[in-house]
Amino acid sequence: MYHLVYNASMTNKTTTRGRPKAFDETEALTAAMHYFWEHGYDNTSVDNLLLAMGIKKSSFYATFKSKEEVFSRCLALYREDMYKQLKALKDKVGPKQAMLMLTDMTIKELKDTGNVKGCLLINSGKECFNRYMDLSHQIKLEFNFVQDLFVEFVQEAKDLGEIHSNKEAHIISGRYMNSLNGLVVTIQVGATQELIDDLVESLKEILE
Repeated sequence: MYHLVYNASMTNKTTTRGRPKAFDETEALTAAMHYFWEHGYDNTSVDNLLLAMGIKKSSFYATFKSKEEVFSRCLALYREDMYKQLKALKDKVGPKQAMLMLTDMTIKELKDTGNVKGCLLINSGKECFNRYMDLSHQIKLEFNFVQDLFVEFVQEAKDLGEIHSNKEAHIISGRYMNSLNGLVVTIQVGATQELIDDLVESLKEILE
């Protein structure tokens, strides 16, 4: 699901009193988000962010204060973009098909790039857990939001008769998300195609 988060074109520019900023905050944060996603929190320095975001140090500290604040805002941006993309996909093809397509997109990403980036929230959760308490708390909240969204998808699919399981929506969505994340990890460690295919089939069975 994770490469649904694309750079968004922005029409509203952030301004200060009487004078526009020299950069677009959302564009800068999107660039920072992708850098964090690629390199992780600890392996990203302020200098790295300045280059990725294309801004000066004075603008960075005047706007964001710290690397942690930038990362916090990137986590929120990731969740917001994921929500928009998932809702748009669901509205286009329906809730069950949207979830099935996320599996197909994961496999396509593997074929196109040779790797799968995984979820920024999960990647960051592993890195920040019990080390950066404020960030860990935010990651938990952002991830819970995503979980709730998939519960809604499953419940809607059940109401439409697309999913026939008698299990409650939160159980099905939990198994689906765990299996999808497991698929990503399995790909990242270099699993065989046979094992990947078996996990994909298991994901489909969860949504029967």
